[in-house]
Amino acid sequence: MQGIVIQGPTNLCKEVVSSYKDIPNVVWSTWDDEPQENITFISQFMPVVLNKKPDFGGYLNINLQTLSTTGGINYLKNQGVTEILKVRGDIVITNLNELLSILKGKDMAFLAICKLGARKIYYELVYPHLSHDYPVDLVLYGSTENLIDAFSFLIEEYLPIPPESLISYNYLINKNIKFELSYDNFISNNIYFFLKDCVENNIQLNWLKHNCDLVQTHNNDNYEF
Repeated sequence: MQGIVIQGPTNLCKEVVSSYKDIPNVVWSTWDDEPQENITFISQFMPVVLNKKPDFGGYLNINLQTLSTTGGINYLKNQGVTEILKVRGDIVITNLNELLSILKGKDMAFLAICKLGARKIYYELVYPHLSHDYPVDLVLYGSTENLIDAFSFLIEEYLPIPPESLISYNYLINKNIKFELSYDNFISNNIYFFLKDCVENNIQLNWLKHNCDLVQTHNNDNYEF
């Protein structure tokens, strides 16, 4: 059984809810200090999980992402959901039923992975690398247990490590998979990339915050799938 976790702030809820309200097993997991009018509005269409914010947000608010995502995953797990699409609270997906059909049965699936050397920004995570050579984390899909493996962590230090790397690291380590942020390593370990599916089926992932379609952006920006 499939479900969807919408994770994060609710400031764009009126634009977002209409895309998900007719899909079964959708939950919005957010914070207990969000505006009550937004919570009331969302609750007309889907359950809302209210989480207490962590004392420490971490670099790029990674702890906020993992905590709210895990809250939504656990809610759906208790409803018997076995596969979950995780999205941000500011992303609208077109042809959503088609995307869910494509992803059904996938153990772990990311939109795309940046090709090695595509962007010269330096981070260090166990080993240094000179690229955003990790999967996109804004929208991802997997079995309930695999998503728990990916998101069940909080960091304690403010380190400039991108959230996507930490999520990938947590997943690989928990699955006893060699930690290597490379396309070949992901593919050889049954991780799927669905950018091509979105392109071929006219599925848009509209990121309202930045007024862009993630599919178009990554398809034109040296990503692999």
